[in-house]
Amino acid sequence: MVRSLTKLLSLIFHPLWIPTYLFAIIFRFTPEIAAPISIDIMPRMLVMIFVLTGIIPLVTLTVMRLPYFILVVRLWTRQLINGGNGSKSILELKPQIAMVRRQSLIQSFNMETRPERIVPFFMITAFYGAVCVMMSGRLGWNSFFILAMLTITVTSLIVSVITLYWKISVHGVTAGSIVGFLMAAMLVRSETALLLPTVGCIVVAGAVMSSRLYLNVHTPKQVAWGGIIGFLTSLTATWIYF
Repeated sequence: MVRSLTKLLSLIFHPLWIPTYLFAIIFRFTPEIAAPISIDIMPRMLVMIFVLTGIIPLVTLTVMRLPYFILVVRLWTRQLINGGNGSKSILELKPQIAMVRRQSLIQSFNMETRPERIVPFFMITAFYGAVCVMMSGRLGWNSFFILAMLTITVTSLIVSVITLYWKISVHGVTAGSIVGFLMAAMLVRSETALLLPTVGCIVVAGAVMSSRLYLNVHTPKQVAWGGIIGFLTSLTATWIYF
């Protein structure tokens, strides 16, 4: 039961959804920070953020997994043609499927090993950078949206480079980032409306990072450094901006 809840927590607060959560909080509690984005278009803007920073990267990761699924289907089909049937064929193919999985660029959607994270992380970083350039034409570079996306892009690049040598908790990075963004905005601008959301995000960040430890996906050091890097980069960038 506890394991299922921790998995659900990791899924709900997956790193790809964090930009959407951040701007949902900003649009709801301190919309003036988001200028020049007007209140009227904020719902549509939030949907666009969700699609650009969440859905499209998720679809990209899914496409990167297609060769694995295609090979598995081909193996299974060949087994059926040769006289196998149903679940028995799958059981007989387990050693071959395991070998194909080990050779895949992305072995699972959780990307539990360091090597399989490298290419997707750099791809997502490049995509976030493209979003910054695309949206700067509409909002200008001097806007909180662009600041946040640039900071997320730079943080993603830092994580990608670290991943070349060491596995770090991306859940920890993004959990720390949203706390850093909100805390800096609250303190520098004296935005009392952000107090409860910030406290809530701190509690959620603690729960998410604890879930990664409970699932034994990361070590305490990986989670701690993820949280520190995410928090400091977003806090520093937002503090300087305001």
